[in-house]
Amino acid sequence: MNLNQLLAQIKSLVSNAAGVEMAFGQPTKVNDIHIVPVAKVAFGFGGGGGSSPAKVKIKTAEAGSPVDEVQQDSPDGAKANEANFGGGGGGGMQTYPIGIYSIKDDVIKFHPVISIKEIIALITVLSLVLMRLTRCKHKGKK
Repeated sequence: MNLNQLLAQIKSLVSNAAGVEMAFGQPTKVNDIHIVPVAKVAFGFGGGGGSSPAKVKIKTAEAGSPVDEVQQDSPDGAKANEANFGGGGGGGMQTYPIGIYSIKDDVIKFHPVISIKEIIALITVLSLVLMRLTRCKHKGKK
C-alpha cells in the first residue's frame, strides 16, 4: 500500500465518522424524558517518511577480529539494488463529555458535566481569594 492509498483510506474513515454523530450521542428515553449526551471531540493525525541512497555491504576483516558486514557507499561507484526508505504515522482521538440535553414535553434543558479538574481548580481559586481577604483584614486592624 503506498502513501496516497493510505491517506485516501484515512480521509474516508474520518469523513464517514465526522459530523454531528461524533458530538451528539444517541438519544435515550428514560420514563418520559429524552436524554441526548453531548461531547467535545478532538482528533489529529501525523506522519512522515524519508529515504536515503542505496548502500552496499562490504565485508571487512582485521587481524584477529571477526568479519563485520558494514553498510556504506560503494567505493567503486557500484549501486545497490534498492534505496532505503522508511516512514511512519499515527493518529489519535479524544472525547470530552460536556453534558446532556434533557427533553421533557416541549422543554429542553442543558445539564453540564463538571469534571474533578474543574472542581479542584475552583477550590484552589476560592482558597486563594479567601487568603487574600483575610490578609487584607489583618493589615487594616494593625
